[in-house]
Amino acid sequence: MSDKESLIDGIINLLTGKKNEPISVEGYEFAGRVKLGRHPLVLNGAGVRTIGDKKIYALGLYLPEKTQREDTARALLGARRAEIVILSPLDASKFIDSLHAGISENTNETSRDFISNELSQIEEFMKDLSNLEPGDVVDVDWIPSRGTFVYYNRQLMGNPVRGKAVYDAVLSIWLGKNALESELRDELLDIK
Repeated sequence: MSDKESLIDGIINLLTGKKNEPISVEGYEFAGRVKLGRHPLVLNGAGVRTIGDKKIYALGLYLPEKTQREDTARALLGARRAEIVILSPLDASKFIDSLHAGISENTNETSRDFISNELSQIEEFMKDLSNLEPGDVVDVDWIPSRGTFVYYNRQLMGNPVRGKAVYDAVLSIWLGKNALESELRDELLDIK
């Protein structure tokens, strides 16, 4: 971090009383700040996706600034990142099924029709991954004017997917009114 960035961080922390500390989840540390190209992001929150007693993955949500509101998380100008760390072996097809279920629960049919081509592109990237193993990292990034990027263990999967609507739909899986898990939504929005 440059001296200028450190000074800006210090001023922000002083004014808001908030620090951008890393968060450790199930042994994985999500950095308090990351940069996507020239876009600085802060860790909004992090938590664990569970099914029953099984911990499936840890998730960190990075935004241009912190918010506790789902609608603001989507409306903020700038880049975003959802960083997913696999905790239990996971078949990619089940990951895709979960993606579909979450989007279906949190969007209407018109929205799903609007993003169907973009969602199909993301699914194609995921099909290349037969199995996800503990420790694997999947990043889903949005960069304005460039699109949605999917990385698997820091390697770009396919080409960027145009259109912010598909990224908003993916975020709705964790942040929407019918999120996959309300406790995880609260952790990502840092609601105590």
